[in-house]
Amino acid sequence: MDASYAGSAAKALILRADLLPRKIMDDLLEASSPEDMLTLLEGTPYTDEIRLLKPFFNGYELLEVSATRRMVSLIGEISKAPPANGRDAIAAYTSKWDMDSIKSIITSKFLGKPLSEENLFIVDPGRFPVGIRGSVLSLEDYRLMMNENDMDGIIKYLVKLGYGTYLMKYVEEYRKENDISILIYALDVSYYENLIRTLKFFRGDEESLRHYIRQLIDIRNLMTVIKARELSLEFSSITDGIIQLGNLSLEKLRQIYEEPDITAVKKTAMDHMHAEYGDEISAMTSGDVEIRLKRATLKWGFSRLAIQSGSLGSIFYTIIMAENERNNLRTIFSGKAYGMEKEKIRELLYFNE
Repeated sequence: MDASYAGSAAKALILRADLLPRKIMDDLLEASSPEDMLTLLEGTPYTDEIRLLKPFFNGYELLEVSATRRMVSLIGEISKAPPANGRDAIAAYTSKWDMDSIKSIITSKFLGKPLSEENLFIVDPGRFPVGIRGSVLSLEDYRLMMNENDMDGIIKYLVKLGYGTYLMKYVEEYRKENDISILIYALDVSYYENLIRTLKFFRGDEESLRHYIRQLIDIRNLMTVIKARELSLEFSSITDGIIQLGNLSLEKLRQIYEEPDITAVKKTAMDHMHAEYGDEISAMTSGDVEIRLKRATLKWGFSRLAIQSGSLGSIFYTIIMAENERNNLRTIFSGKAYGMEKEKIRELLYFNE
């Protein structure tokens, strides 16, 4: 097996040059209409995506879907070149969009509400950018799941595709409690266990990437702790919802939960992740805290992965940058569509500087 990432890392470095410069992002934030934004994106790598999508979308929706398609295209190109274990790791990471769509289907079935394909982030073999290339699930898979009569049918279908193993472990508890969060937890455990497993030591320089993934798990666990404390739930009632694959142990999470008050809980959580905050911490919502935790994790990941060369970490650096660009663009486009103030939108963005 070829253990070298040199060629694929070099390709990722070249593709990184196609990401938008900060000035265009700032100009998009200042723009007053979708038309002005489209003009700003002319001549950038988004031009082809916009041209292909114009027959199907317009306005802010055209911009948002173009951002998704561009990210999909970049990650698709990056994922072609690495050795087999690198491709497995990329596929495992990007399967989170499969997971999100599966959760949407499960939730809609549980609530008895219809769900359209447009609500899913899924694969389409044509030009519609509604998914991530390399996804395990196809458009037909999603259609079949949405047409299942009940939750058991969806679970059985997912078992055939390799996604249902963890669901089967918790299905009896779900039937007993009629609590959909049990199934959501099972999917999250499945996702992170598979991702950690694919990031095995192949060349010996994967630890920074593994640590970054464990930080993502820490954020999920810390938000579970914060929300439980806000709702005055006992810590024992949330231990089954903790994914014990992160950097913070169950005992450390318990210590954070047992801080004197909710402000102290939030402060300690952010301190553990080296997140920045000011004197307004007492007024922060849990959503504000989550934004800061994610920003701190991105900052850590970018600073560590950027210095790796010819490695899986350097490839993931480009993938995460592409994902962050898409998230920033979607935040700008949706914020503008809903009439948010520029400064409020700016607070939700993160730039690797």
